[in-house]
Amino acid sequence: MRFGLLLGGGGSVGIAWENGVLAGVMDTIDFDPSSATIIVGTSAGSSVGADMALGKDPHDCLAMDNDGSNPRRQLDPPDLTTGKFAEIIGLMLSPEPRTPEFVARIGQLAVDADTQLSETEFLAMFARTVGTDDWPDVDFRATATDCETGEPVFWGSSHGVSLSQAVASSCAVPGYFPTVSIGGRRYMDGFRGKNYHAGIVEPLDLDAAIFIGPKVQVEGVAKATQDDMDAVAELGVAVHTMLGSERLDSAGLNLMDFSARSTAYEIGLADGAAHAEAIGELLGLS
Repeated sequence: MRFGLLLGGGGSVGIAWENGVLAGVMDTIDFDPSSATIIVGTSAGSSVGADMALGKDPHDCLAMDNDGSNPRRQLDPPDLTTGKFAEIIGLMLSPEPRTPEFVARIGQLAVDADTQLSETEFLAMFARTVGTDDWPDVDFRATATDCETGEPVFWGSSHGVSLSQAVASSCAVPGYFPTVSIGGRRYMDGFRGKNYHAGIVEPLDLDAAIFIGPKVQVEGVAKATQDDMDAVAELGVAVHTMLGSERLDSAGLNLMDFSARSTAYEIGLADGAAHAEAIGELLGLS
């Protein structure tokens, strides 16, 4: 069975929830995320995807949360009222079409933003959490956006970029985290749209694809994700989509709140168990 594991964005809470989902599925059926033909991660999903491609256990995702030296524990929640991040959020919530020119406007704001972490500190954080600069044997892609052009980039092992740097660029939430310099250009968290994943998986002759990612309350993101999964299905690929859950929605968690990770992980465990049978049927597993 050739299948793709597609992991969406969602901040610190999204990382914990996605790990919980995968752990919940693994607890219920004989499922190995690293057996995927391809793993694609966007933002939070790039962190989770890199770990899964490296063969890490999603049950261990909270291991460093109580480490006081972890920079994520020391970050203030984003200010939604003033500054570049608030301006960026205003654009994200607007109904403007997500053209490359529109995304490049956000990219310029992200480059100019003052952030709590420097780029050096940000990269060091990912060097620590990813744990290696070497790409896994599994075909793993980390998505990002070129800040100047607004065009998406899908980092892979052939690009000559270190794994932790690629993941950091995918997780560089514009205005909250610093943009990442690669080859003299600046990169930030990726923007989604129809054919975002379909364009990657089309030449791979997949039988199935699984999308896991929480709803992101930004104009059109949930619809764009569903349109993207519909485009994957139109390729003849059987698709199972987990776009958040009622449990996660009812918890009302701030996706950037690091202190909410344990709650998100427990919700993910329950959600993964609830979806395990459908995923097992999709992949022909017991």
